Amino acid sequence: MLKTAVKSDLPLVTIIALCYNHEKYVVECLEHIREQTYTNTELIIMDDCSRDRSVFIISDWIEKNGVYCTFIAHTRNVGVCKSLNEALSHTQGEYISMIATDDTWEPEKIEHQVALMQAQPEQVAVVFSDAAQVDESGRKLAERFIEANFTGSDVPSGRIFSHLVDHNFIPAMSTLIRRKAIEAVGGYDERLTYEDYDMWLRLSVVYNFVFCPGTVASYRIVATSMIRTLFAAPTANHSYSQFLIYEKWLKSDLLTFDQRQRWTRMLSGAAYLLYVHDDPRARMCLWKAYCRTWNLRVFLQALTCSLGISRSHAKKLISIMGNRCVDDA
Repeated sequence: MLKTAVKSDLPLVTIIALCYNHEKYVVECLEHIREQTYTNTELIIMDDCSRDRSVFIISDWIEKNGVYCTFIAHTRNVGVCKSLNEALSHTQGEYISMIATDDTWEPEKIEHQVALMQAQPEQVAVVFSDAAQVDESGRKLAERFIEANFTGSDVPSGRIFSHLVDHNFIPAMSTLIRRKAIEAVGGYDERLTYEDYDMWLRLSVVYNFVFCPGTVASYRIVATSMIRTLFAAPTANHSYSQFLIYEKWLKSDLLTFDQRQRWTRMLSGAAYLLYVHDDPRARMCLWKAYCRTWNLRVFLQALTCSLGISRSHAKKLISIMGNRCVDDA
């Protein structure tokens, strides 16, 4: 049974399980949490206004298993970042480990990572490991998470900011995080639709990360997974989240020349996607992108957006005007 803060020589770990429409998988995830070999834990379960039977299933699992935990069920959807900040406000643990309830952990995940973290100085904020990738039925896919998202030969430890700028290769469900470090960087940015990348970047500027070898979790890729929805076909809010992240770090002097060039192009792309979605934030973002790129096509996008010309009409106009400007040059 998971417990709240108890007297123990072991540091308390707060487990945050975040659910959104995971009725098919939530019990499996919660069972994997209950089977952890590490004994000094507290559990916080957050449901962000699921539209399926998740809340009923979670409540039933808690009652049947006599699990002492904090269960918060939202009556309106507030997003992952705001949900995590709310969960953090209830935590007592020295360390935090988070998991979406369509993913799972290996039984010794927390035990192994706490042992490694306890041997590290305070300057280490995050211990992370690899994760298997599985399909909806739980079958393992060919590539593990880090292999699929990192091109280097050795997984880096230490100050890994520059590596993260190139690739977000850290499986969020495979981490153990020092709670004071999250608090020190101001918690999660509630303007964003996804939580992990921005947090890794902010932590990696001032703290060290340590890789703990092994595969400690399974990351489930389903039809509703972020990788297949937000990233494959970005919504306006997701495009704005990406814009905010790019803008935040382009204002710093921490990117290399090549990274700055690439992130500037991605900033412009995110601004353009807002225009595609006819989002009112597109005008401001396109002008900001133009001020960073001085690119004629971005200028024409910002101008047509400001004039209220729809993207479908503007696309043809921009193509004609852009080609003429090139010809004249």
